[in-house]
Order: sequence, then structure tokens, then C-alpha cells
Amino acid sequence: MADMFVVTEENRDDMSRKAGIFLYSETKLWLEDARVHRTDGPAIVSPDGVEHWYVRGTEVTRGVKALFSENKWPLAKGLDTDEKRARFAAQFLG
Repeated sequence: MADMFVVTEENRDDMSRKAGIFLYSETKLWLEDARVHRTDGPAIVSPDGVEHWYVRGTEVTRGVKALFSENKWPLAKGLDTDEKRARFAAQFLG
């Protein structure tokens, strides 16, 4: 299970290295086994609402957006149904 961390001035460099992108303070970041990872939503959420989806340290944001678009699901609702979670798992966690 991934643990959520909040990026601070003190840990920003370390967390940014783990994510492979610059992270601003107050960004929420989910890590599992020292890798950016989350299976029930975006693994990085910046203070301005920008979301990045990661699975086992690999960014899958474009693929997630394509999945939502193909199925005409509103991205803002996230993985809020069993059907969405199942399709996400089949495509990205398989």
C-alpha cells in the first residue's frame, strides 16, 4: 500500500528525485517501496491541482487520460466506480 507524503522545503529535493520532476512545496506524493506509485488515483497532486498518475515508478498520465477519454469518463471523478478501477487495473497493473 502506498503512503502519502507532503512535499516540504526540507524534503523537496529528495522527493523531486524520486518523482523525476520538480515538485513544489505542499505537493502530495504517494510512494510504495521508494517508488512513486498509486493504484486508486493520481500519485502526484500539486497545490494548483495538476495531477500525475504513476504505477510502480512509471508515469502513465497520458495513458490514463486516453482511457478516460475513450470511455467518456470525466477525469475529475477519478476511479470512482468498480468498472473504472477494473479497467485501470487491466491496462496498467496487469
